[in-house]
Amino acid sequence: MPPDGSSFTAVNLPATFSLPECMEYFTLAAGPNTDLWRKPPNGDISTAPIVFTSLRNPFVIAEVTVSADWEMEWDQGGLVIFAGAAPQSFSSGSVPLVPNGRTGSIQSSTMARPCKWVKAGVEFGAGTVNASSVSATADGADWCLSPLGLPDHGPGAVQSLRIKLERIGHSLWVWYQVPSALPYLRTPGAVSSTWKKLREVTWFFYGVEDKFVHVGVYASRPNTLTRGDTLWDVMNGSSLSSSATSGSSDGLVVEFEDLEIF
Repeated sequence: MPPDGSSFTAVNLPATFSLPECMEYFTLAAGPNTDLWRKPPNGDISTAPIVFTSLRNPFVIAEVTVSADWEMEWDQGGLVIFAGAAPQSFSSGSVPLVPNGRTGSIQSSTMARPCKWVKAGVEFGAGTVNASSVSATADGADWCLSPLGLPDHGPGAVQSLRIKLERIGHSLWVWYQVPSALPYLRTPGAVSSTWKKLREVTWFFYGVEDKFVHVGVYASRPNTLTRGDTLWDVMNGSSLSSSATSGSSDGLVVEFEDLEIF
């Protein structure tokens, strides 16, 4: 059963945003230059819209289906879990401005204290929809991608993904499942076999008290690039779209369905 929306907190979202009574279906809109990222020495960026709940019992598992019209480099959305400080909304002047480790632009960091976190879901990159995950400690973060569909929204390209976080001992396991495959399966065993393991974060729960675990969903659009721009262009600064300099408000709307957290 989807959790009650009253137990969730929204950060980096406008005051007009209202949490649904039931988290069975809802959307998050992420404006340009929003991200959840960490890169030494001071690139701690957490401007992404996040909806989360602070757990009262030990974390077991979380699942959600994520969908969107992925089109710009690094468009993303999915599950996120924090161990330590809960995410906080940015208030002007409360934290320093730090350089965005991906684009070189300036972003506002909203994490007042270092904490461990893992995000996992869908990410669009180099014209391909990917299963994606980032694991962050106080020292920095890694990043992994697993391509899912054909390039650039062609026939068969994946637009949605079921993502799962699971605790096994001190480890956090990240799984994904393509929802389009499910209607053709008849047995629970067949359905369970469609889960693919993206990674195992062996250290995530080590030394963490259960009351300092926070779980939810996020959406972000780190760039304002057009679909014609490439990752190589971004890294070399040679192909920034006009919206990056004109202040375009075009954002990414991510849909979340059947959120479950135990």
